[in-house]
Amino acid sequence: MPNKAFQDTATEAQSCQSICVQSIQYCLQMGGSHVEPSHMQLLQDCAEICETTGTMLLRSSAQHNQVTAACASICELCARSCDRFAGDAQMKACADECRRCAAACQQVAQMRPGGAAGPAHHSVP
Repeated sequence: MPNKAFQDTATEAQSCQSICVQSIQYCLQMGGSHVEPSHMQLLQDCAEICETTGTMLLRSSAQHNQVTAACASICELCARSCDRFAGDAQMKACADECRRCAAACQQVAQMRPGGAAGPAHHSVP
């Protein structure tokens, strides 16, 4: 059973994945600068890393540090990309959710096995 921090972060990652997928569809409908390749790629990358992160956290993967650190970084990049669309409620909602997910992932990425905060070092058998 995953610990509470893992469960909460998995829920955040699932919410972020969902809004990124919704935003991809929204951007395709909007066209123009909304479908700029780098923006669309970040939305896709964010959705995929969030899906992977949520799954790994729910199964309490020993490799959670690497994936949650990557998720935090990609979510922050995606938030910045969405921020470029000033006055666009969908893009603001996506940026806000990406930042919430990035913060949650950053906290979990710093946890050692067993749930203690601090640098993580996993030995490989």
